[in-house]
Amino acid sequence: MTDQQARELLKSSPQKAHRLIFDEYYNYVYTIVFNRLRSSASREDIDECVSDVFSDVFLHYSTDNGYSGDIKGFIAAIARNRSVDMFRKLRVRSVNTVPVDGEEALQLPSADKVDELAEKAETCRALLDAVKALGEPDSSIIMQKYYYGRNSADIADKVGMKPEAVRKRLSRAMDKLRRILTDIGEGR
Repeated sequence: MTDQQARELLKSSPQKAHRLIFDEYYNYVYTIVFNRLRSSASREDIDECVSDVFSDVFLHYSTDNGYSGDIKGFIAAIARNRSVDMFRKLRVRSVNTVPVDGEEALQLPSADKVDELAEKAETCRALLDAVKALGEPDSSIIMQKYYYGRNSADIADKVGMKPEAVRKRLSRAMDKLRRILTDIGEGR
């Protein structure tokens, strides 16, 4: 299915277009997700990620979204991004845990890592507070860029600015953030 065919079908029958896109690209998406997650995810996690990919495709692929590339590339990009997100989510969930009584469902942090986890949580709180202290739109721009991984054009749409302005604000906000964090580090 070409991008043009998908757009034409999407105009006339969105449900049929979604079904055909799913049928045609399911194996492709599954392969991408499986290759990224096979060493760290369960079968259910992989299936959930594949479902999330198609959910994103159906939500963001439309006849008027301005995307002019091939649908296969669009789907592949979403699959790669979603699988990386799932990998990070799984890694955070499984880091420094020890099974209790042989049951994998109930896991507690290992005793030797509690201090490290507490310090990491404190650092994250300090970083988030410093980002919030920047005020709007700088804090939103930083969160969109580094937490959600969005590009300048996407952020510009969300905050009502031009992409060039977003890049400049991001650069200045990062300088401010660096100064704030340096001051916090020196105060300890």
